[in-house]
Parts: sequence; structure tokens; C-alpha cells
Amino acid sequence: MKVIIITGPTGGHFFPGLAIGESLKNYFEIKFFVPEREYIINHLKKRNFQFIVIPSVKITKKNFIFSIFRFFFLIIFSIFLFLKEKPRIIIGTGSYVCVPFIIGSKILCKKIIIHEQNYIPSKTTKILSPFADFIFLTFPYRNRLPFRKCVITGFPLISDFKKNFLKEEIQKELGLENSKTLLLLGGSQGAYFINKLVVDNLDYFKEKKFQIIIIAGKDKDFVESKFKEKKIKGKVYDFFYEMNKLYTLADYVICRAGAGTIVEIVEKKIPAFLIPYPYAGGHQIKNALYLKRIGCGFFVEEREINSKNFTFLFEEFLKESFNIKENLKKIRLSDKGDIEKFILNFSKNKNGKFYKKI
Repeated sequence: MKVIIITGPTGGHFFPGLAIGESLKNYFEIKFFVPEREYIINHLKKRNFQFIVIPSVKITKKNFIFSIFRFFFLIIFSIFLFLKEKPRIIIGTGSYVCVPFIIGSKILCKKIIIHEQNYIPSKTTKILSPFADFIFLTFPYRNRLPFRKCVITGFPLISDFKKNFLKEEIQKELGLENSKTLLLLGGSQGAYFINKLVVDNLDYFKEKKFQIIIIAGKDKDFVESKFKEKKIKGKVYDFFYEMNKLYTLADYVICRAGAGTIVEIVEKKIPAFLIPYPYAGGHQIKNALYLKRIGCGFFVEEREINSKNFTFLFEEFLKESFNIKENLKKIRLSDKGDIEKFILNFSKNKNGKFYKKI
């Protein structure tokens, strides 16, 4: 039996799909439908997954007529693809890329599953919920989605993240010391804000004897020059593929609040100072609020923080960090095999109905 997984262009949409593919590859023939992105194609080739690069369309006011025409063309295009591939199940992991393909699969009466990563469902999930047989959720919150379709499974993590490393080995590999370590993640969007907060307060971190690892994105050269100028212990990267190694070293994290990042820090039980990216529908704010509400994260909105009050807020975070770490031991947001079990049962039921929810 074949399963087709459709993902969007961002890591937040692609990596959950990749993790689902890894969990199912021993039971099904897996094929990915993905937008053309170099990092996506590299990850799929590395794991020997079959894939098709698909076109996409965003409906905008500026190009409304053209985008509508292209949208309906992609529905027809998807129908021909599905007739050729003959999949038993279609899984979408969000993004506008999925929409015409999920609609096309519904026209062919295929079994459809959607995975929603964030606390607040995206527009895509809301649009596609009538077409889906089931909606997998990371957070225990349904937010007006069809109750009978929702299954709380957690967030699927790729196999690379599940590897365990010795702290001493990673310190030696990266040339770092055995000292109090702060990890900073700006995310794919809005990294400059967090980079500036840190650079403007390097004297504070030096006084507190922090070793700093920062994923600085496009600001790498600028941040690195400031580290050298202030003689800060640590490392500056533009990007780092094996994040699991950095989490192994981290005592504290300053980061955005994308669903993937939230799940990773919960999985590793690391106290986090959360500064959600305020745009893109505000879903990161809701993710961070959830952690704050259950005592598992320190949350400050971007508009409430600046270079002058940052150290005061960070000191408050350090005071709360012990309790945060203890509370993190009590929760789980990652998938622990529920998705695999559910899809196996779902695939075996010929009439497409499966009522026993995980």
C-alpha cells in the first residue's frame, strides 16, 4: 500500500512530514509531494525516499484571477497524479501547498489525514478540515475543529533527533568548555531581534560566565565579530543541521516559539526564555502562552522587551528556571508512536472508518 505525504516549504511543515514518513516506511510504500527546496530534496535523498516536486500557488489580491485559475489547474493536476500513483492514504502537514492536492484527493475519495503543529490551527487546517478523515494535533486543544475528527498525537520528531550524545563528546567535537551554556535560536524569521538583544548585552553574559551558542542566520559575521571583540566563550553559526547536539549542551535556551522548537525543548527538558515571532497569524504567541500557563516556559512578547530591560527579565527567568525544569518533566508534546499505530489501524479498515482514538 502506498502513502503520499504532502508538505510545505518551511521546516515547520516539512520535518513533521519527514518524521511520519520515517515511522511508516517499514509498513508502506512512502512517496513525498514537496515544493522545490534544496534542503528538502537533500533530506529526502539522504533517507532514500521517493518524491515528486510539485508546483504551488498562493491566492493573493494582486494576482487574484491568475492564482484562482492556477489553483483549479492544480486540483486537476493532482487528480491525474493520484490516479497514476494509486495511494491508499494522503497525509498533509500544513501550508497552502497542500490545499489543491487535498481537495483533489477528496474528489477521488481517498483517505485523508492532516497534521496540525500549532496550538491554534492554521488557515490551511481550517480550510481542509471538512475534507479530512482525521486531524492529528500536537497540543491538547481542538479550537472548534470537528471534534470527532481530532486525535491528539503529539508532534512527530525525525529519527536524528532521537539520538543520544554524551555531553563531553560534543564539547570536544565543537571545541567548547564544560561550563554553563546558553543556546540562542532566532528561527527562520525574525532572528535579527534576538541577535541584537544578545549582542547589546554581551558584557552581562560575560560577567555571568555564560558560554553562548547562537544560531545567528544572516547576521553570523556581525555577531561573530562582536563575540571576538568582547572575548565571549562560545560558538556562532548561521545554521546547524544536528540540533540534537546543541540541545545536549544547553542549560538554558532563548528562542522563538514555533511548534517544532517548543516540542524539542520540552522533549529535552530545557528551561526556555520564549520570545514568540509576533507575525504570521500570531500562532507562536499561543504556543508560548500554553507553556507559560502550565509553568513550563518563561514568556515575554517582543513588544515588551528591549536591550535595556532584557537583563532584568532574564534574571527573572533564571529565578524561575528550576521550577520550569521540574514542570517540564511532567509533560510530553512529541509523538511516541501514536501516529504510526493510528495509521496502521486506519489503513486496514476498508470502509475508512476507525473509531478507536488514541
